[in-house]
Amino acid sequence: MMHFALTKEQKLFQTSLRKYLVAQDKTRAARLFITGDLSHYEKIWTGLAELGAMAINIPEEYGGAGLSQVDLIPVLEEVGRILLPGVYAETVAFATPLITQYGTAQQKERYLPKIAAGAAKFTLAIAEPDTWSFVQQAIQLQAKPIGDYFILNGTKTFVIDGDHADAIIVAAKTAEDAITLFIVDKEDVQWSTKRLQVVDETKAITEVHFDNIRLSKTAVLGEINNGWSIYQQGQQALKAALAMMSVGSMEEVVEMCAEYAKTREQFGHAIGRFQAVKHRIVEMKVELDLAKSIVYYANWAVAEQPTDVVSAVASADAFAKNAFIEVAAHNIQMHGGIGFTTEIDCHLFLKRARLLESYLGQLQDSYDVIIKAQGWMLNDQTVQQSEVLQSNNT
Repeated sequence: MMHFALTKEQKLFQTSLRKYLVAQDKTRAARLFITGDLSHYEKIWTGLAELGAMAINIPEEYGGAGLSQVDLIPVLEEVGRILLPGVYAETVAFATPLITQYGTAQQKERYLPKIAAGAAKFTLAIAEPDTWSFVQQAIQLQAKPIGDYFILNGTKTFVIDGDHADAIIVAAKTAEDAITLFIVDKEDVQWSTKRLQVVDETKAITEVHFDNIRLSKTAVLGEINNGWSIYQQGQQALKAALAMMSVGSMEEVVEMCAEYAKTREQFGHAIGRFQAVKHRIVEMKVELDLAKSIVYYANWAVAEQPTDVVSAVASADAFAKNAFIEVAAHNIQMHGGIGFTTEIDCHLFLKRARLLESYLGQLQDSYDVIIKAQGWMLNDQTVQQSEVLQSNNT
């Protein structure tokens, strides 16, 4: 049976996480990250590891708790509230489940205990500069087999923390119509990066260059030439996790907005007494509650794999992205002129929402997935329902 509510144990864990992160001054790590100071972010990462947040879905024999994606929800919500920089979701919701399911015994022994201890950060490299697209047809980075090795040549873009991560899961072309995933580890090889200018400076978005990188065949994750189906499975888990982080961010935004409406005065009254303001905040809360319900289900679906898991994740991805942007924009409008300044956090949340809007694919991609899952396809072309879905969410 599916339950949308967290269990008593999960709620207690979430309470402990919130107390810890509030004590770390909420968005301070994100603000310092913008300046190039990673010390506070690293401190929080270590603290989360000590609380067990990195080991949740790692099997017990590798130092984990042996739980599922649903048990990641409390952490994802709370790190979303503080706009945590880095690659928490990429590590625990993408790398961990893929290594657990498809990794060799050697890969599991090497990486899972490190992840559980907070000693390894993973990111992923899929999109490429010419297209910035997260689809198989756009992948041109080559991995050519030579004896017991592969030689990687090419460039990846939109790689989060490409210059800070300990390892990157890279999608490379190994046949005309086939992709293979590789674990590229800094302990084995070195890659070069270029920091990209993006709207959300609390995330380190990089371009990663692989120039004649020599990888042993032991770096292959899963089967050779079967990497795309493995990636899609990991992408589902990561999209659901990122949507959950967006929900946490939205919760913080709605609370911020409601609190401001209680204290900001106009014409001798708190603006929260004005009907237009009250109604707007209620609309934001409704968007938040709808997003939470859809996203909770998506994360449950990733864990339990019902028949509608694909459309559930795509729906959560699309709805959370739109709702986060809308709520964050309303928050700035509610704050008025001060909402555009860097002194308060309003702008940080809107920038994060805009970054996530195109991460792992555009909104249109999720709409197309939903349409295909519903059987609304004609001659392999997306029909007008896609445009209807998009217009209803803009």
